[in-house]
Amino acid sequence: MKKIYRTGILFTLLLCAVTILSAQHEHTRTVTATGSYVANQNETPAYGQAQALLEAKKQALREAGVLEDIASTTIMVIGSAENDFREISSELGRIELEGRVRVKEQTDATPVFTDNHLVKYSTTIRAEVVVEETEEDLTFQFKTEGLRSTYFNGEKMTFTVTSTADCYLRVFFFGKTSAANAMIFPMEGIFKDVRLKAGVPTQFPPESKPFVYDRPFEYTMELDNERDYLEQDVVLIVALKKPYPFTDEVTYENVINWLARIKRSEKRVEWHGVNIVK
Repeated sequence: MKKIYRTGILFTLLLCAVTILSAQHEHTRTVTATGSYVANQNETPAYGQAQALLEAKKQALREAGVLEDIASTTIMVIGSAENDFREISSELGRIELEGRVRVKEQTDATPVFTDNHLVKYSTTIRAEVVVEETEEDLTFQFKTEGLRSTYFNGEKMTFTVTSTADCYLRVFFFGKTSAANAMIFPMEGIFKDVRLKAGVPTQFPPESKPFVYDRPFEYTMELDNERDYLEQDVVLIVALKKPYPFTDEVTYENVINWLARIKRSEKRVEWHGVNIVK
């Protein structure tokens, strides 16, 4: 399990990009939509039907006039195959869609075999779709530099963030187990919630007095289980125009729900998948 220690800190993190929907300035539209999914031989009927429902929710967004790519949450991995994080991406998409598409009626069709003997599942739903009226502020951006897609166990990691406007940062770490999840910036007693200046690269972990309460700390890439040879973790970086606090337990669902309460024009979001190897 990853823990934070003063002066000899052991931690893990990383980042990249995705758009999350907001839940302010919105209205609803009632639509009917159908989704289907062809399961391979290793996937269970329950999984196949769940994926068909997920596709129906995506189609409901399209029917309501919401851009398709808004619902297709994807972890972008620098220098690594995206399918390594497919399961995490799918879960993020499911959580996001549950907050946007409220299913009122659901009809599951009888599964059918395809020509190549795979099973096709189909679902039709009548749903209320939450349509947000607030648009993104495309002038509000930030970039990260100095990150790698793969780290060896015990390697230290640093990176920089540069924003186009003054902003506040929230950095979340999602580990192999829920016990490793944490908000790693800001951190009570360690890193202060200081506003980043536009156009000025800020190093993480920060070392300057405006950010640090006591003395410098380090982010060390560490396997949760020393017997493992590979671990896949996720870091979320959120840039905010205002210092919106996050006070809940760090889980994917809690963080996405928190993001949903912030206007799209007030935030920029990056997700990044990382491999830690022995």
